[in-house]
Amino acid sequence: MNTLKITIENIDADGYYDGSVDVANFNGNIRIDAGAGWCRFKSSVKAAGYIKSVGSIYAAGYIYSHGYIKSGGNIVSHDFIKSGGPIFSGGDIFSRGYIASGGYIASGGYIKSGGNINSGGHIDSGCYIDSGGYIKSRGDIDSSGIIASGDYIVSGGFIKSGGYVNSAGLVTCKKLTSGKVASGELVETGAGNTK
Repeated sequence: MNTLKITIENIDADGYYDGSVDVANFNGNIRIDAGAGWCRFKSSVKAAGYIKSVGSIYAAGYIYSHGYIKSGGNIVSHDFIKSGGPIFSGGDIFSRGYIASGGYIASGGYIKSGGNINSGGHIDSGCYIDSGGYIKSRGDIDSSGIIASGDYIVSGGFIKSGGYVNSAGLVTCKKLTSGKVASGELVETGAGNTK
């Protein structure tokens, strides 16, 4: 599989990608090594493989990878963020639309979505998790701050919150190991051993 390597030479004075390759539908991997700052795209970013960046990624459209998405900084999309594998950010993850991952979703900062957050693995945030729609995880949901959902919250594992859990609907998990449900109804399905 081809790998597009974006370096500082491909970034204009405003931090936008100005290379000749169309990143809106790239048939390969996209590797960004333009320093620790932002690499901004005026379009969507789509890769048949992975998307990996040393710094932060911003897209005016969506960010979509059939592989994983990994950033040493923030990941920001004005549409949706979707990955066939994990989504990992050393900073924040922000999407005006949904966030969907075939693997885990992990952020050193907050995770915020204008739509749903759906993970095939666990969801882990170093700050808070905020969704305009539902939050659904096959694994644990772990947040150092609040967990807030405009709909329901479902975890295939445990829910651990450093603050309140706010939901417009049910909060379903094996066990709420920390935090308190401030709105919504808690349904614990049975935990076995707690963490």
